Amino acid sequence: MANPQDARQPWTRRRVWPNLPVTWGHVVFGLILALVVLTRLANLGQRVQSHDESLHTYFSWQLYKGRGFQHTPLMHGPLQFHLMALSYFLFGDNDFTARLPHALAGILAVFFIWKWRRYLGDFGVLAGAFLMLISPYILYYSRYARNEALVMLFAVTSWWAILRYLETRETRYLYWLTVSLVLHYTAKETAFIYTAQALIFLALLTLDIVTRTPWARPGLRNLFLILLALALLSASVAVFVMAVERRTPAPPPPPATPI
Repeated sequence: MANPQDARQPWTRRRVWPNLPVTWGHVVFGLILALVVLTRLANLGQRVQSHDESLHTYFSWQLYKGRGFQHTPLMHGPLQFHLMALSYFLFGDNDFTARLPHALAGILAVFFIWKWRRYLGDFGVLAGAFLMLISPYILYYSRYARNEALVMLFAVTSWWAILRYLETRETRYLYWLTVSLVLHYTAKETAFIYTAQALIFLALLTLDIVTRTPWARPGLRNLFLILLALALLSASVAVFVMAVERRTPAPPPPPATPI
């Protein structure tokens, strides 16, 4: 017999079977995730490796063979080399296992979208997961031995951790954020950009909180806002001057003195 409370719920929260804690939202998300796994792993080793992949696989293979590894920024962070070497160690060295860590990261990124239900809603999570499933960009880089799939996973976890900590102030979300950022910094230099974006968001949020919160001494609040405006103005002028100096052509060298 159907639970009358389910009839008042949106279809994503209605149970598939009475007394079974599985909703239609779970079923649809599970189907999307199954398609994600299929599209990321099917014939993963068939495509010929690109130039970037050949470098990543070669140096990972060197590490796997016990010949060491020396990090160079030319090939971004060292994380993927260790993951690929581990994949070789566990499953053998071939094109499939070279791309396996990145495919798994792409799968986990879509799976982690389920954690965003509180912010996206049930339908928003399903729509987001479906868009990630069919996105040519995400699909391509989830089957490619480069760092992008790792970055995608760390991005969705770090931003989720930030939002959850702001909402709950629970320490565990700081651990989530720390792990995500640390792994991102070991994966690719885009970590600096993502961190800057998060800091800008948090700075604006802090400014909003500070200006809305009543101050015991309103004069200090006004002084704070004036000093903040002067600091931002000074930073803007400095950035403008640096941009102008970079565009100004260097003076020609002096003519050679005849001997």
